[in-house]
Amino acid sequence: MLKRLFFTALSIAALTYSASAANALPAASGGQTFYVSTSLSDSVGKPADPTIYNIGGNTYFKLRDLGRLLDFGVTYDKATNAVHIDPDAAYVPSSGESGTIQNTATAPASAVVTRQTLYLNGSLISPTVYNIKGNNYIGLRTLGQLVDFGVSYNYDNRRITAYSAYPYAEESSWSAAMNDLVNNLRVLPTSSFSDTARRYAPIITGEASADWPDLISQLRAVKNAPLYASSSNALYRSNLYWADKLTAAFTNTNSAATPQYSGSLITLADSDLFDNPDKNLLQADFQTMATAYLGAKPASLSGVTVSNGYSRDARSRPSLTDTYTLTDGATASDYTAAKRYFSSDMSKLSSLHSDEERVACIYNLLQREFRTGGSASWVKAYNKNGSVSTRSLAAAADWMFSEAGIPSFLARSWSTAWNVVYVNGQWAVFDFTKGSTLRSLDEYRLIDLNPGSTLLLTQVMRPGASYYNLRTATVDKYFTYTNIAGTAQATAQQMQTYIKKVNPNVPQSVIDMIPYYLSEGKAEGIRGDIAFAQSCLETGNFTFKDSAVKLEQNNFCGLGVLDNGMLGASFDTPQLGIRAQVQHLKAYANKSPLNNPVIDPRFSLVTRGAAPTVQYLGIQENPQGYGWAAGADYGVKILNILENILTC
Repeated sequence: MLKRLFFTALSIAALTYSASAANALPAASGGQTFYVSTSLSDSVGKPADPTIYNIGGNTYFKLRDLGRLLDFGVTYDKATNAVHIDPDAAYVPSSGESGTIQNTATAPASAVVTRQTLYLNGSLISPTVYNIKGNNYIGLRTLGQLVDFGVSYNYDNRRITAYSAYPYAEESSWSAAMNDLVNNLRVLPTSSFSDTARRYAPIITGEASADWPDLISQLRAVKNAPLYASSSNALYRSNLYWADKLTAAFTNTNSAATPQYSGSLITLADSDLFDNPDKNLLQADFQTMATAYLGAKPASLSGVTVSNGYSRDARSRPSLTDTYTLTDGATASDYTAAKRYFSSDMSKLSSLHSDEERVACIYNLLQREFRTGGSASWVKAYNKNGSVSTRSLAAAADWMFSEAGIPSFLARSWSTAWNVVYVNGQWAVFDFTKGSTLRSLDEYRLIDLNPGSTLLLTQVMRPGASYYNLRTATVDKYFTYTNIAGTAQATAQQMQTYIKKVNPNVPQSVIDMIPYYLSEGKAEGIRGDIAFAQSCLETGNFTFKDSAVKLEQNNFCGLGVLDNGMLGASFDTPQLGIRAQVQHLKAYANKSPLNNPVIDPRFSLVTRGAAPTVQYLGIQENPQGYGWAAGADYGVKILNILENILTC
């Protein structure tokens, strides 16, 4: 076994005893399998059948089974009733122990906290260990941290793998650094993997001395990683795919066959994709799109439509003649005239040599003819640098892609839209509304090498997607609805760090009052971090520049400001001002009664429960026409601030 020669006392101290008996259920009923790898070159491992129980949603393994499988010392001292674990010693079977490992968890059993003491390399430790039928059972990740071996769980095939030759790595969510690593590995030759791994290992693992085995362990341990299409007809988890590729490169072996998806198209989507009021409609749209777009080559797209394309936040490829293209009073004759106007430009596209050139030409054409920020339709605003809506501009691009023979479809939200384009053998997301020069395809692309990435892009275009590329910021961050009610995700420290970062001159009184957002929010079941993000928006990050309220009013959300020049409400203390804001948010969020006496002067004027999500706080985005503010994307601006707070 290859072992690191240190173990932190902190990780030992963090493990504590459980205090009571529990019901242990056979884990095999969940469809999980267990594999063991004992060499650096073995990416897959060999199947094993140890005894595993599920206790409180976690899997517990027989300690001696793991000692035998991973080859580390497990001995029992009867005189002191103590179990000794020695990571660097070979496993020695106890007297009378069976020579084979067999899963004996066939029925539920009673699990009680072990009465034996445990030692690691002679030092007392206190992990959660259960005694079941006279044997000790411990969590695999707990033991992996103690003994220092890698643990991986493949969410696609429910396979648990223990890697005795690789170091332990904590599970984590997909990060921007991992995204960068994968983007580099996709374009680099194998000979460059070593330098890339050396550069990214410390960043991704958080250990300054980390090397490629640590990096591979982290890739195998990471959860919530994106799909990656490695070929024309197969989908893999990106982190596992590249863990196998790196393993093969560094050990001079063949790359393992990373387990791929084999379920239905709908099950490929993360559950959050459909976590909104139009779940059933979106599922139908999703199935239609996936059927049309998946395959070795894109299907003919000109006639692909979805029946629910106008449902809220639907992802669709509308037909070229539907009313989405002919927005804002445009008629069929307007559309015909627009096609005639652009006909010479469209004919020039066929003379270009590559799709990349055609996309660049279309981009320049759009920049020449239109400005964004208005409401006009593209079929009426050409030839005069007209100001069009972002969605209409994307519709113009969609038509031009069709004319150029480039497969594409629209991805849209209420307030904007993007073009998902099949360019030079890859799907790419383009935002033609930014008004800046066309970035390279690599910068703008949510990379996937399979036309089936249309399937993946429908998932990427939503908030909270852990594999969303923060650097490019080219896709919608609010397809999933964010509830106002609930428990705050940001801490007071994160909020304080954020406001100091964006406003170095923030008054100390603001720093001191930030905990009130959490306490007042908790009192009413409202997310205090959302309230704080809203305050940052309303006060210009507490600079009060161009704000209708002043610091001394203790009104940090513009409460009572209905027109320009109005000062709004005032409160005696910052805490009361924050309480009023939280109460006003609760009025919009639900119909539950207040837990504190009402001090919000406008509480009774709100249509209770009219805006349960942050997105609905914007009147323009609220389907009922209610909301806190009339400005476009009001709720989205709050969520963008919240996202930045959560990264502090």
